[in-house]
Amino acid sequence: MKSLIPEKNPSLNLSDFDYWLVYRHGKIVGRVAAYINRKDNQIRGRGAVRFGMIDFIDDASVCEILLKEVEQWAHGKDLNLVEGPLGPGHFDRNCILVEGFDELPTAISSYNYPYYKKHIENYGYVKEVDYLEHRIKISKEPDPRVEKISSYVLKKKGLSLWSARSKKELIARGEEFFELINEAYSGLHDFAPLSDEEIDYLIGHFFSFIETKYVKIVVDEKGDIVAAGVAMESVSKALQRSGGKLLPFGWLKIFLAMRSNDVLDLCLVAVANKFRGAGLNSILMHEMHKTACENGLKWAETNGELETNAQVLTMWDGYDYRTHKRRRVYSKALK
Repeated sequence: MKSLIPEKNPSLNLSDFDYWLVYRHGKIVGRVAAYINRKDNQIRGRGAVRFGMIDFIDDASVCEILLKEVEQWAHGKDLNLVEGPLGPGHFDRNCILVEGFDELPTAISSYNYPYYKKHIENYGYVKEVDYLEHRIKISKEPDPRVEKISSYVLKKKGLSLWSARSKKELIARGEEFFELINEAYSGLHDFAPLSDEEIDYLIGHFFSFIETKYVKIVVDEKGDIVAAGVAMESVSKALQRSGGKLLPFGWLKIFLAMRSNDVLDLCLVAVANKFRGAGLNSILMHEMHKTACENGLKWAETNGELETNAQVLTMWDGYDYRTHKRRRVYSKALK
């Protein structure tokens, strides 16, 4: 619930928000939060309320109560659209899983039961956009032809790879890293430029659990970051075996499961606008492929990729992969 505390989630300082719980016989049977991301509304020229953190038992009436509260709150703010599930900021958990219920979620995504889709749609919500997730087979050795092409492209563009020697060195470039995110993600669905406060928070939070070997960065002749990719070794099976608990013995189950992990979670990729279409996405993934091989990993899992983002989706054309999960953002126009 830390995401509902402004001191813990600076995105809330840029939003109006409220949240509700539904009780039945003294027990919580549903919850939902509502946010107004003022910056996003201004950029997109509309008046929308986001619903998020939605959770409810398999009962249509509970879902209806939750969404009706959000809609009434939106009416009270003179806004005419509700969309979600979305968080107050871009990096908060969002979307409803609509396909791939038998697949493990990545550590930074979430899971929901199939009935969520049915109840939300039956209450008048329609698809706004989908995000796709893929499972990619990591070949035992990277393709040497890709290595040659990558070297050629980097040399031709006057670019080079940069590696952080320590987490401290990586954190020192955190502001520059997230400024690249602001540029590269501009125009994507539900993304509004990160504030200085959000960037400071993300530097401390995001880089705290990332190993530097899984951060791939391309710099220009001046040494400025122009492309970046981030991944982490999967903890999904470890969390599953521990039941999501650390105590009393969950930590041991996580430790033992991590020793046999063979999956890499791909967190994000970003390329500066002036280098879009230059193949830097593929170079980043090739570098990630090499590190994955060095660490004995056999599979990679993507997080949600916008179904209309062809530049990202085509990165996997040269790989053995399958699209195995689909997540959805819904919307409903209010009368």
